[in-house]
Amino acid sequence: MIPILVVTVLWAFSFSLIGWGLRGVDSFVVTTVRLGLALLCLLPFLRWGVVGGKDRLTLLGIGALQFGVMYLAYLTAFRFFDAYLVALFSVLTPLWVAFLVSLADSRAWGKVLLAAFLAVAGALVIRAGSGLPDEDFWSGFLLMQVANLAFAGGQVWFRQWKLAHPEVAEKDIFALPYFGGFSLAVVATLGYGWIGGVAFSWPNSQEWLVLVYLGVVASGIGFFLWNYGASRVSGGFLAAANNLVIPLAIIVALGFGSGPPDWGRFGIGTLFILGGCLVGSRLRPPR
Repeated sequence: MIPILVVTVLWAFSFSLIGWGLRGVDSFVVTTVRLGLALLCLLPFLRWGVVGGKDRLTLLGIGALQFGVMYLAYLTAFRFFDAYLVALFSVLTPLWVAFLVSLADSRAWGKVLLAAFLAVAGALVIRAGSGLPDEDFWSGFLLMQVANLAFAGGQVWFRQWKLAHPEVAEKDIFALPYFGGFSLAVVATLGYGWIGGVAFSWPNSQEWLVLVYLGVVASGIGFFLWNYGASRVSGGFLAAANNLVIPLAIIVALGFGSGPPDWGRFGIGTLFILGGCLVGSRLRPPR
């Protein structure tokens, strides 16, 4: 549970940093650099022979889905939405996690879905007064649901893989998921640049500082710890914890010039999210 909570704090800065510091950098470049830096963080720990060829392909696929597809959709959504709306439409991730966990293990599906519903309801209460844009709404919304489903699918897929391979330490193989995500990002970036005739601009010094934080800390350390914790907590807690970042991200956004939230809604919504985590924590974690 502790790794999940640590990552939540690290990720609370991501929404504001992307919206504030990376508006001039193409989302394909951000995805590629971010995953490249994350790969470099875990590459020194890789033990190639600890898993077989089939498992290597599985881990590459997990990374391509959870990191590659998720980032490409998530970061592209910033073209249509401000940062607060990207955060708003990320709140449905717990429902996707709960649904996929329930498919894998139906014994406690009711409580898993309850934990996820409380987390989603709390996040929506917090964001109830945000309003929605008229222009390009559905494009941004669809991109966020692709991102949500990809992130949910990747973490549940890795969770099931780890439960089937308890003898394998995450640090020994986690460079493989990062390589899967990075490879997809490189192919997508090169294809987008070639087909669209896009000349990508090089990040400036301020943008590089943001990219280093996002790549090394939020992605390199964050995703490793998140997936590490995912196989050690119950499915209900994992689902609900996906929305713990929302209240923290709002507090962080205040430091970046964002207006204060409706504190009444904020308090009620946060209690809902914490309630979802409490319900989820009462479920038995996997062995």
